[in-house]
Amino acid sequence: MPRNGHRAALALLLLWALSQPGACTSWNGSRGAERREGPVGDSCRGYYDVMGHWDPPFNCSAGTYLFCCGTCHYRFCCEFPSYQLAQASCTNYDSPGWANPAPGGTPAAEADPYDPAADRTNSTVYIVCGLLALGLGAGIAARVACRKSGQQPRELNVSR
Repeated sequence: MPRNGHRAALALLLLWALSQPGACTSWNGSRGAERREGPVGDSCRGYYDVMGHWDPPFNCSAGTYLFCCGTCHYRFCCEFPSYQLAQASCTNYDSPGWANPAPGGTPAAEADPYDPAADRTNSTVYIVCGLLALGLGAGIAARVACRKSGQQPRELNVSR
């Protein structure tokens, strides 16, 4: 163990070393006060997708996914700047005309109205499924009856 004199010398040496320029750097070489935040991510602008739905804007700042990539109608964050989307060339920032039909409905809806009373699809399905279930039940009953009739009765030996 060092003596008191050695401890004082070691403390002075440590204070001198810490006061030197570059002594208080972190492991990546930057000082605490001069430390900058990581790279700021790209921002994907809000847009209308292929279904005519509005997708709100979002920031790409998660880990290494810093760039807005994809297509004009499907955007996501990626890590390669070579795949970055040139958002200024996209034209889907206004609602498409077909996504906002005129009041009164579409012409296709007026030309071919659906009448649930005239639709007989459900009753046909019920009839077919009912017949299949009835046939299956009859087959099972016939098999059980044939098996029971083919067996000989067992003798009951009751010991007293």
